Amino acid sequence: MPNLRFLFKLVSSQLRRHPGRAVITTLGVIASTCAVVWVASGYDALVSQFDENAGKYLGRYDVLVMAKPAGPPGASTPPVPAALIDELEQDAGVLEVNPTSNYRVTATRVAKASDDEEDTSPLGLLIGSRPPVNGAPPIGPKLVSTPAAEAPYEMVDGEWLGDEDEANAVVVAEQVAKELKVAVGDEILVTSFGNQVKLDVIGIVEQVDLAPSLNAPGGRGKRSGPGRGEKGEGGPGRGGDVSAKPPGGRANGPAGPGGPGANATQTSEGSQIQLPTGFGSGIATDALYVRPTVAAKVNGYEAKPEVLQVALRDTVTVAQFRQAWQTRFASNKPAMQLIDFEAVRGGMESSRSVSGQQSQAWAATGMASLAAIFIIFSTLSMGVSERAREFAMLRAVALTRSQIAGIIAIESVVLAMIGWGGGLLAGWLMVLVGSRLMPGLFSSGAVLGWGCVLLTGVTVLVGALGAAIVPAWRAMRIQPLDAMSPRTASPRFHGWIALGALGLVMVTATPITVFAMPLSDEARKWCYSFVTYPLLLIGMILLAPAVVVLCERIFAPLVTRLLRLDQRMMKTQLASNLWRSVGATLALSVGLGLFASTQTWGYSMLVPFTPGDWMPDALVAFHPVGLSEQEESRVAEVDGVKADQVMPLAIEQAKFDWGDVGPPKRLRMGGDNGIVFGLDPRAAFGGDHPIADVQFVAGDRDSAIDLLADGKHCVIPEDFAMASGLGIGDTVTLIPPAAEKERVRYEIAGIVSLPGWQWMTKFSGVRRHFVRTGTLLFTDRAAVKTDFHLPRTEFFWVNFEPGQDLKTMETRFQAIAEEQAGETFQATGVGEVKSYRPFARMTATETVRTAIRKHADGMIWGMSYMPLLTLVVMSLAVANTIIASVRSRTWEFGVMRSIGVTRGQLIRLVFAETVLIALAACLLSLTFGLVAGWCGVGMAQFGGWFAGAPSFRIPWSQLGFGFALTLILCLLAGLWPAMRTGRAEPLALLQAGRATQ
Repeated sequence: MPNLRFLFKLVSSQLRRHPGRAVITTLGVIASTCAVVWVASGYDALVSQFDENAGKYLGRYDVLVMAKPAGPPGASTPPVPAALIDELEQDAGVLEVNPTSNYRVTATRVAKASDDEEDTSPLGLLIGSRPPVNGAPPIGPKLVSTPAAEAPYEMVDGEWLGDEDEANAVVVAEQVAKELKVAVGDEILVTSFGNQVKLDVIGIVEQVDLAPSLNAPGGRGKRSGPGRGEKGEGGPGRGGDVSAKPPGGRANGPAGPGGPGANATQTSEGSQIQLPTGFGSGIATDALYVRPTVAAKVNGYEAKPEVLQVALRDTVTVAQFRQAWQTRFASNKPAMQLIDFEAVRGGMESSRSVSGQQSQAWAATGMASLAAIFIIFSTLSMGVSERAREFAMLRAVALTRSQIAGIIAIESVVLAMIGWGGGLLAGWLMVLVGSRLMPGLFSSGAVLGWGCVLLTGVTVLVGALGAAIVPAWRAMRIQPLDAMSPRTASPRFHGWIALGALGLVMVTATPITVFAMPLSDEARKWCYSFVTYPLLLIGMILLAPAVVVLCERIFAPLVTRLLRLDQRMMKTQLASNLWRSVGATLALSVGLGLFASTQTWGYSMLVPFTPGDWMPDALVAFHPVGLSEQEESRVAEVDGVKADQVMPLAIEQAKFDWGDVGPPKRLRMGGDNGIVFGLDPRAAFGGDHPIADVQFVAGDRDSAIDLLADGKHCVIPEDFAMASGLGIGDTVTLIPPAAEKERVRYEIAGIVSLPGWQWMTKFSGVRRHFVRTGTLLFTDRAAVKTDFHLPRTEFFWVNFEPGQDLKTMETRFQAIAEEQAGETFQATGVGEVKSYRPFARMTATETVRTAIRKHADGMIWGMSYMPLLTLVVMSLAVANTIIASVRSRTWEFGVMRSIGVTRGQLIRLVFAETVLIALAACLLSLTFGLVAGWCGVGMAQFGGWFAGAPSFRIPWSQLGFGFALTLILCLLAGLWPAMRTGRAEPLALLQAGRATQ
């Protein structure tokens, strides 16, 4: 203990003598701790609210009763039998049974005359007031049919739904009201597959944002008190036979798929359409509550309930109710499950929002650890070099090597603990202020829980101890005789050459593994994750000295000439203090390198998903009944359409029959089905100006056109060929949805490049049965109509005359669709459904491109915030480096000032060093970003979600922003040392420089 107290005194005296560097170091730790607090506080808030939110999710009910999931994620919840509902209502222990049904719809606010805003978000451009489709995720609110006489949750404003006969009334969840910007008295436009109806908002119910995952029966336990609803993903409704004609509604727009979750609808002629699924189960809390009659008006059919909200009498516990009913629930067809408080709470713990925030917290922790390590490491390393004679003197007066190492460790821990405490305080104040000024950033609140405190503490402590290892080792190597003379640093050029060569070998191992080595997909992913990617990181660290020296040799003459300095002043400044320059370069490269790799990977992956020039101007879909052969010519007659550039299509989404071998491993996501495009081969691919100007990568265009005409051949995309291993001459087998016992076989006649087919099919309605799909393929239209039993035409490819307004064109197509109003179609499990207002969905290629760019920009930059924040924090390491450089050159600066160097030249000299460090960091980060981004794109084809040819795009404008920010931060970091040095008198510099020798 006395030894420890003595060492602590030595550390504290050193910190008092040189407070500047200690302050900068603690500021860096404070900033990194703040970043973790900012992210982790939201996760802690979610965890702390599990009990409260579970009670609010159940509302004034005790349990939920619903069918056990029987299909893949996204499949609809089977309906609850009417007999079971009757039995529950007759149970003496049951106070109330509220049967509810959920439906996917699109909801928008009815614009007022004073409104001039237009929704230009990606989803606003692609969905807007159009009905939802299978490919698009259920991002909008759910239409919830409920006969409940009282509100299930607390009312925020207005009143609950009235009598059953109350027309066009809706109560919206609080979050939905905020998203749609509606209040009581406003109108919303609700669009489903069968109708579009205006509803009057009469009330708003409170909700929370966390949605539980209810995919399995929960545990036992008591529920908390009644509360308010919570935001969740409600499964889509599943209807029953229509026993009476639904009442008419105000048809104001295109109809859309809004009801029977996974049920396949079937028109009277035999073609089928799968209605969109809901990706969830339970009670939808992003809900639009309506009476069953209004839901029938919106959807075109009546529905059976999916979820029962059950309230028990005070004398009955949940455990007693479960015991009485579990056998009946298990024997029911389909089997039922009981969801109680514990099940809801457990579902919240496993929900996607919680796991997402947990991942963000771990990512922030990793970045903060790196920041703490590099900043403390740079401080300790500089201190060891500057205090070499001091440590030698201490060794001479009997301090052991372990005690010297203890001084370094204590200094590291002290700086880390001060920064940790200050970071917790500053982070919590930042969260408190931010939650009030920008409440949208903390939708679940912000709590500084023990998890956040321990996470930041462990992060900072581990980082501090890790950062002290190398400096302590260097300090232990100092001998007592080193006190006799100062240790001069000399460049060791042979060292950086050897390290650079070794680093280059490690870096090249990563692309070789990704693109060249003959490995299985599993072995390649394992090797990339655990071997070559870590080698890439180590290789970049080893390359750093070479990058610093080369940047100095290449850019120093340019920088000094630009700043009007003598080149000899900066000739070997970085190389002579190589370890210090490398430390600052690596510190900056942590954030900047991740930023460069994220941007390169993101925008490179965007290339194959962006619709190419091969696509016509628009794909127009007439849902749900299509057009007859006599009506097809109406499309070409629309004003603004090129009459000779209209192509009717026969489109169906069908499962593959892969036989006993099963689907290819790289087609796991949607690989069990494909979209068949039936078209006129010569009009689509032939002539000087084909409608679909695709590029053939295998096979000949002319021969493929001839083969397609026989109806027994097809053309497939390049990415599907790579994923499946199929080539020209191979056969694909499909199962017609309308005749599952039949098989349709096509021989591959060509392989084409089709960039962007994924997003075009995602929002256009061609995914008629399944949310995901593996490919699309082209063949003859007449054959598709016969093979897949498609008597009517739903889809058209069209090109427009120049200068046409897209909204106007869609309105003109809508006029054609509305001529089919009143027709009915059959829905499996539902019966006859009436389409009050058919709709024309126009998916314009340019609109899809715009939406993709906006969506991609938001996602890629969202992933880049943490690297940029890390870059800002790491700039403090540059400040440490410049301070150390200025202190080590004080005598030199004094001599230079004495022989006529001006203050401005001295200031520019300091800035020149910061610019060279910034350039070295930019070059190292660019190298890492390009290699990591390129390899990340290459690995995508082995991950099971994209298997196309890897594309590579360097987003120079985005990278330029990061490089410019790095340069600005470095200049700011050198501002104070430069100004302080420039203001000093020559005599003061000489005296200070003599004192440091």
